[in-house]
Amino acid sequence: MVLFAGVRNHSQASSEGVPSVGEPPGAGNVVIAGAAVQDELQDRERQILLVEDEAFVRRVTAEVLESAGYRLLIAENAAEALQVCRQGAIPPHLLLTDVVLPGKNGRELARECRALFPLLGVLLISGYAEQLALSESGDDGHEYLAKPFSTHTLLRKVREVLQGRGREGNADVI
Repeated sequence: MVLFAGVRNHSQASSEGVPSVGEPPGAGNVVIAGAAVQDELQDRERQILLVEDEAFVRRVTAEVLESAGYRLLIAENAAEALQVCRQGAIPPHLLLTDVVLPGKNGRELARECRALFPLLGVLLISGYAEQLALSESGDDGHEYLAKPFSTHTLLRKVREVLQGRGREGNADVI
């Protein structure tokens, strides 16, 4: 993670309003984290419900998300995911699910989870281009990610969905 910081001089502002970093120690310089960093840190405190029927993909995806600091609930099918949602003390902020699952598919699961948690962010993943094409043609408010994806792409997309949803509702449950 890259930490960007701003410097604010409490003793005096420069004539151009630009902070000065050349002041002697004790002159009132304070380093503060920027809002983008704070948003990213808050997003990483979010809980993600990961639903993937392929054990290897589920394990690797979970490792990537956990190493980035996200809290996870993990299920291997829609029925298990719904059970986790109904039993959980803290609702998930994001549903990250495969489109193709045994039993109910990922879109059906997303509809049922959103009935429980209307502000739930949804990120659908699929290795089948035609499944994503069908998904993206609807106006369901879901985001999509094609398999295979890189660690960077997964984390970027998760962050985008978390920053776009859930702040008004589920975020205050943490």
